[in-house]
Amino acid sequence: GECDDSENTDCVDLSLDLHLGANLISFYALPEDVSVPSIFSELTDGSVVIGEGVGAIKLNGNWYGSLIEISQDDGYWVKVSDDTSIDHADCEPVSYDADGAVEYANHQGNNLISYPFTEAQSVDDALGDAAANVYAVAGEGVAALNNSSEGGFVGSLLAFEGGDGYWLVATDDFSFSFSEA
Repeated sequence: GECDDSENTDCVDLSLDLHLGANLISFYALPEDVSVPSIFSELTDGSVVIGEGVGAIKLNGNWYGSLIEISQDDGYWVKVSDDTSIDHADCEPVSYDADGAVEYANHQGNNLISYPFTEAQSVDDALGDAAANVYAVAGEGVAALNNSSEGGFVGSLLAFEGGDGYWLVATDDFSFSFSEA
């Protein structure tokens, strides 16, 4: 858990490529400073970041809105006017915290969540037993419906991928942790 010159530490360099328009992202690793101005410092004026029920816009070099900090378990829509990237060195992976595996507390309906690993993982494998509480999952331009009669999720979303955000549609209130990638 400490970033230094040792190859045995668990820190990673975060790099998320953003295309012109709306990008549905999440963070598999975060730097120490998780404030919106720090995380999105490279974005230009007019850029917008929207989370579930919160948002921020950059105007005249300053960020305004109700979104103050980035969370390890949330997904975000980031709208940019040019291709760009978010780059941060020496970030700590977000799949575990001081309490163990990160727990996602979902409410019935739509939840904008992160995926905490760099390695891709099938929807069925990643959700494990929690899949019983999931109606559907949607990412940017892809979606999967839980069809237990067909043996699991069906649709164009085949796997969760690091750096991507997802809408998880819950049938009930429930909590889970992603299965290890």
